[in-house]
Amino acid sequence: MIKMLVCDFDGTLDGGPSAGVEQFSSYIQEQTGVSFVIATGRTLPSIKQGLSANSYPTPRSIISDVGTQIHHDNDLIKDDKWQEKLQAKWNKSSVQEALQSIDFLGDCNAQHQGDYKLTFEGKLNHQQYVAIAHQLQQYAIEVDLTYSHDWFLDITPKGINKASAIHYLMRKHRLSVEEVCVAGDSANDTSMLTISGVNSILVANHYQEVAHLTKLDHVYTSKATHAQGVLEGLKYWQSVHLDK
Repeated sequence: MIKMLVCDFDGTLDGGPSAGVEQFSSYIQEQTGVSFVIATGRTLPSIKQGLSANSYPTPRSIISDVGTQIHHDNDLIKDDKWQEKLQAKWNKSSVQEALQSIDFLGDCNAQHQGDYKLTFEGKLNHQQYVAIAHQLQQYAIEVDLTYSHDWFLDITPKGINKASAIHYLMRKHRLSVEEVCVAGDSANDTSMLTISGVNSILVANHYQEVAHLTKLDHVYTSKATHAQGVLEGLKYWQSVHLDK
């Protein structure tokens, strides 16, 4: 039985026709046993704005900033225990100092930055990505690098991502991995889409950077795009569990 649905926002729920959002929202509101959670690379103010732009259901929790922030319930109460976990893993100024000599990193717009996340915007080739990783290693800085949408480079504390935040929520709510369904469309969703045993949904409009995930047995690739694709995938996984 699916008890928690975790969805990426941009390109996964958002971006398709409003009718699809309405269908998705109506269905989720009927599923009283399913908690709805957002997992996004956006900052909290940005995702709040995005959710208010359409008739999305109210999330039980919001995982923002590529997993580095978690807030709960209607009042969006910050999860202090999660923040404590991150503090020992992150020194933002040290990361910035290590990267200051690299001239191809692109823009670092203030609106995309978080307390435990640095985001750079611009195209990177493989050699440039490797050079950034090597530079950080030279400074003995352990972080996660996530390059997605062929544009965003997110730097976060080592081992902190959407998947680790979901595992935290699973422990908090005493859920097994079989009771969780996740949906995404791009590389910054890879960590959660590849959680062992999870029920994954890749919407039809997914980026080529995650196309290889369609071959995995636990990944359902929707025929529909955006919110309609998430709804299609959720119904598929619910039917699978009913048949067991």
